[in-house]
Amino acid sequence: MRRYAQVTLLLLLAGCSRTVLVSVPPRMDLRTYGTVGIVEFASNSERTINAHATRQFQEQIQAAQPGTRFIELGDRDTVLAAVGARQLDPTVLRKIGERYGIAAVFLGDIAYSEPRTDVKIADLQKLEGGVRAEVRGDISSRLMETTSGASVWSSSAWARRQLGSVSVSAEHGVSGSMSKSNPRDEMVPALVYQLTHDFRPSSVRQPAP
Repeated sequence: MRRYAQVTLLLLLAGCSRTVLVSVPPRMDLRTYGTVGIVEFASNSERTINAHATRQFQEQIQAAQPGTRFIELGDRDTVLAAVGARQLDPTVLRKIGERYGIAAVFLGDIAYSEPRTDVKIADLQKLEGGVRAEVRGDISSRLMETTSGASVWSSSAWARRQLGSVSVSAEHGVSGSMSKSNPRDEMVPALVYQLTHDFRPSSVRQPAP
């Protein structure tokens, strides 16, 4: 009888702890905007990185929300020159919207830090330690309505990548490695993936009804 009661209690507890996966819509739904424009991302690095980040941003958005219509507007100087302006303001955004037939426009920036070197001494007596160099990238973006000039979404993200490292040991001597690829370009997909989180649907577990 006691064993029966224990089994029954376990079954009741298991039933109470049952959960279901519930879909959660994205925080930002672009369907209400129809066609959106995107200005090429600006950075303090090579022009190829700007184009890479812009392309990655579109791919991430369209993967999360298929059917999203983008119009590529070029870099900021090109967009401003097209409407005879020198800086973005509500009046200029309205002109951009009318010229290209877009309801909103994405703007983005990437800022890379200067390489930072960290020195770590593991054992001073044995002359063991190492040097590591890395660079940090910060990305940010805004979605601006062209009719009002209002910012309706903004977000930022960051990532780090190692440039190279050197290890020193009395037993093994000096050894080191350098990144063969461009770490600034290499971190772009990770930066953009974090940045576009609000456009992806997600799921949470909730108690079963």
